[in-house]
Amino acid sequence: MYTFDENIVSDLHKDARGFRPTEYFWEEWTQCGDDTRQAMWDNLCKELEETMDRERRLEAEAMIALHQRIQGTMLLGAKDEVQALKWIMEAEEFDDIDLRYGPSYFCYHFGLSYSAAKELPIQEAMNQMLYEVV
Repeated sequence: MYTFDENIVSDLHKDARGFRPTEYFWEEWTQCGDDTRQAMWDNLCKELEETMDRERRLEAEAMIALHQRIQGTMLLGAKDEVQALKWIMEAEEFDDIDLRYGPSYFCYHFGLSYSAAKELPIQEAMNQMLYEVV
């Protein structure tokens, strides 16, 4: 039984490898039989799983590094996590445009999972900084 899908193989390729398929890939895909297409599909699925595992590991490491930076900033005098995050964003030279993108930009900047915005008071720190800028 074949599980490959002609309609989403380009998306799978991009998710697994970070870019859309090349002409070489398409030439091979269109000229091979279903058994080979299935093997190509299975390899892309395996690559995607490895990519996702690597991204989860890197995001977890980034979160640990950020927590350490927050703790270090609090040792330097920040009264709480909000103030520590503000100081960190100031040190990273976040401007008002960066702040207006909200927690998703913060997560992107530090290589965090976007769910980190729910675990930390990032929005509160950004709001305080925006009110200071205005």
